[in-house]
Amino acid sequence: MREEKKIILEKIDVLLCKKKSEILEELPSVHEVNDGVIIRFFTEWDNCEDNSEIKFKKVENLDNPEEVVVFMYLPQGAFFDLKKRDYISTITCLNGKMEIDFGDNIRVIETNTKICVETDIFQGKALENTYIVTTNKP
Repeated sequence: MREEKKIILEKIDVLLCKKKSEILEELPSVHEVNDGVIIRFFTEWDNCEDNSEIKFKKVENLDNPEEVVVFMYLPQGAFFDLKKRDYISTITCLNGKMEIDFGDNIRVIETNTKICVETDIFQGKALENTYIVTTNKP
């Protein structure tokens, strides 16, 4: 009887390990920020047309509907191509680090920094998992 219990317990252990792996694969990305850990689902976020790994959510300005504010997540290594972006004039980095190329000028922004974009044509790359807020007004 002891051997039968041992075999049954081993089978249970194998099934539990398998189920645990399956569940962990379904979990969203986990990101560590300066003051804690964020578990990000992105279920109601949109994908960037340049790169589907880049997620964004438009923030509605109730007092000024003309202003375009976008909260974005760029995973490390995510690249966005050189093209015209009328809707971005400032970029505020809430967490992470990214490089932005304005042709002759390359800028790196990090956590808690903001830049005013001098042109509406640029490209960039996330050097770390990065959360930014963009606006179309300085």
